[in-house]
Amino acid sequence: MSALRVGVLAALLAAACHHRRPAPGLPVRPEQPPPSGVVVPPPQPPPEVAPSPVPATTYRLLATAESADQVALIAFQPCQPAEVPPACGARVARTYDVGRWPLEIEGPHGIVAAPDGKSFYVSMAHGRPFGRLEKYDVATGRRLGAVELGMFPATVDVSPTGAFVYAINFNFEDPEMEPSSLSIVLGDAMTEIARPETCRMPHGSRLNPQGTMHYSGCMMNDLLVEVDARTMAVRRLFNVAAGKEGPVAPAEASSGMSSVCSPTWAQPSADGSRVYVACNKSAEIVEVDVASWSLVKRWKTPAAPYNLAATPNGKLLVATQKGPGTVTIWRLADDTLMAQISGTRKIASGVAVSRDSRFAFVTLEGIGGDPGTIDIVDLKTLQKVASVEIGKQAGGIAVLP
Repeated sequence: MSALRVGVLAALLAAACHHRRPAPGLPVRPEQPPPSGVVVPPPQPPPEVAPSPVPATTYRLLATAESADQVALIAFQPCQPAEVPPACGARVARTYDVGRWPLEIEGPHGIVAAPDGKSFYVSMAHGRPFGRLEKYDVATGRRLGAVELGMFPATVDVSPTGAFVYAINFNFEDPEMEPSSLSIVLGDAMTEIARPETCRMPHGSRLNPQGTMHYSGCMMNDLLVEVDARTMAVRRLFNVAAGKEGPVAPAEASSGMSSVCSPTWAQPSADGSRVYVACNKSAEIVEVDVASWSLVKRWKTPAAPYNLAATPNGKLLVATQKGPGTVTIWRLADDTLMAQISGTRKIASGVAVSRDSRFAFVTLEGIGGDPGTIDIVDLKTLQKVASVEIGKQAGGIAVLP
């Protein structure tokens, strides 16, 4: 190597050293000019990152207000870069009065839209002694039918074809805590055709995307229950309590009471190969493999998870934390916590995700005389982008097709 090249390299190294941050308290030496003959390119500005394009569409969702005996129809139009509310954002398009008894609080709890978007089903949870499932026309608000179910029907789901509606009977007001059940209803006729016994205090429940299996978590005996939609019978049980994970015999569905995990929600993955269970008491999310019926993993959450929703693209899991009123967003590839977002009000409850996987819609019950609130979170920017108030005690939420 020539003496000239060695000298140039030495000068470059010396110049580079001047870019290191000086030790605290030491004077900063002035920038040295480059060696003669060496051309230093000017600093380049950082590359511009194009913002995620905002969908030019209007999303519609339904949310229950339990203490108002109402369902709210929410219209949400994402704001484009040059837009500001009220030209965009979220608004209550209309409300539906539900239930039979104007002077009593009947408590609409779970809600689901029919696949064609023309009707919705809502569970009326506070019946004495039994609750009901009611069906309403989205366009007119007219009640299309009703059927009596078990005690305190909670979450509701519908088959992909719309033929069957599944309502889990929470059994909340039974002092004996008898094993509860799943009501299976014909959507057109509004007739209950099966009620298999499941476990103690089942709550959050969902069908897999194929509509072949129904999953629910049982708060009082730490079980994940799988019901075969074809036979309308319990197929398998899985204990989700830490240290006891694994399949259990169907006879154990009604034996004893345990709340180490206290599962409040069971959410199948986008492809149906996994089920995610919210352990409300132990502040964890448990992942179960469906094919092998075995534990995949469990991970801790910042606070007790309550409800879950998986994005249709299979990338994210969204969880509400009821007490602190927060929502957490998890990347499923490696269980990374992407964001923890505080709600507009306290007591976060339900969550649903748009069909394009872009937005999460979260219900917040509020405290005392607070109105119920819907927060809308952009799952690309991981920011809350809108909120809207509905009737008191916002609970169940569903996205209209």
